[in-house]
Amino acid sequence: MKIGKAMKSCRARLLLFSVIIAAFLSGLCGSAQSGSAFDRGLAAFHAGDYSSAAFLFAQAETATPGATDALLYQAKSLVHLQDFAGAEKALQRYVPSHPKSSDAVYMLGFVLHRQNHPRESLAMYTKAAAMTMPTADDLKIVGLDYVLLDDYPDAIKWLEKATSMDAHNVDAWYSLGRAYYTVARLAEARKAFQTVLDLDPQNVKAETNLGLVHESSGELDAAIEAYRRAIAWQKESLRPSEQPYVNLGNILMEQGQTKEAIEPLEKAVALAPDNAYCRLTLGIYYHKIGRLEDAQQQLERATQLDPENAVAHYQLGRLYKDIHAMDRAEAEFQRTAEIKSRATKNLPPARNQ
Repeated sequence: MKIGKAMKSCRARLLLFSVIIAAFLSGLCGSAQSGSAFDRGLAAFHAGDYSSAAFLFAQAETATPGATDALLYQAKSLVHLQDFAGAEKALQRYVPSHPKSSDAVYMLGFVLHRQNHPRESLAMYTKAAAMTMPTADDLKIVGLDYVLLDDYPDAIKWLEKATSMDAHNVDAWYSLGRAYYTVARLAEARKAFQTVLDLDPQNVKAETNLGLVHESSGELDAAIEAYRRAIAWQKESLRPSEQPYVNLGNILMEQGQTKEAIEPLEKAVALAPDNAYCRLTLGIYYHKIGRLEDAQQQLERATQLDPENAVAHYQLGRLYKDIHAMDRAEAEFQRTAEIKSRATKNLPPARNQ
């Protein structure tokens, strides 16, 4: 009997020991799987497979919450995938437990900017700058936040700082040129866009905007040449811009060169069918040459794409008037007046100089 009890006790101890060992091995296995998920995520990230990387980093974070920088790298992966909302969610989880990570806070500022939240973005850049000196790219985004807030003096201030910090930053120079152009500082805009072209010859956006500067300065022949150069430079592009086409067509139309204007205007709409300005410009052209049905189609589509565009509603009203659809014309003119009235009420107060 004593022997039997001893054997039962031994078996019980062996069973308990087996359970303990199994639990220990299970824990090790789980930890190894988490580590391998993070490591495989890093490998995928560095290989440019951002979709797989984002999945693996999420898997690693689920397995061992807060034990790695999985959320930070998941956010970086999602930024590459243009999923800024997803990146924000990952960073909002990461930052509270890593409050001194300036990398994470700067990135949060960036993804907030890309989601059109400029005030929140500026708050993050201010917080991050208190930890680590910003880069020229960081200052560029700060400047663009102020553009979103329609505060061009501050936008220009920060974009100028960005170009001073990195004189070879093409994007910062281009954004600065756009800001100068918007406030009609044409000489400075010209210099900024020319700097882009010096740094990046055959930059289509810069050449197109240089054309706008020429056009605003009354240099119409130079503007036409600039638009044509921009078009020629992007002939081999897989994603050509519609802007030099619509700008060229518009200036040719205004110069009375109607036959020459049609091809670039129609090309612009073909490249960007959801661009309200391209539809509007082509609609005005069709109206001018008497293709009223085509004009109606383009102008109606322009107002659908950009319901708050007063010019589009006004041009559509003029068209309705010409085809004797008076009720519809009156509705469009009323809509035009409402939009202009709202815009006037929402104008920011004048800044002290």
